[in-house]
Amino acid sequence: MLRNLSVAAISALMLANFEYPASGASIGAGNPYPVSKYTCQDGTRLAVRLLGDRASVSVNGATAVDLPSLGTEGTTYSNGKQTLTIVQGRLSWGIGRAVPSACTGG
Repeated sequence: MLRNLSVAAISALMLANFEYPASGASIGAGNPYPVSKYTCQDGTRLAVRLLGDRASVSVNGATAVDLPSLGTEGTTYSNGKQTLTIVQGRLSWGIGRAVPSACTGG
């Protein structure tokens, strides 16, 4: 009986220590992979999330596509059709063999 009371007391203390967000504003706060938005010179709008070994890119609001990192620098992400390049903080976006378009934002 005493053991059951101890378990119940510990359970109650654990539940009391759980914290719930005060408002919906805290949802997504502290996300280690935030989304950055860019507009390219050709008018393309990008929503980019850098995930280390890949980049998740949404083009003009479409479903995001994962582009794997190429090389050891991690500054070029490509699936062979779409390429995201970041050099010295400057982002560019290219499709196929077309000349990449410079993008601003972040």
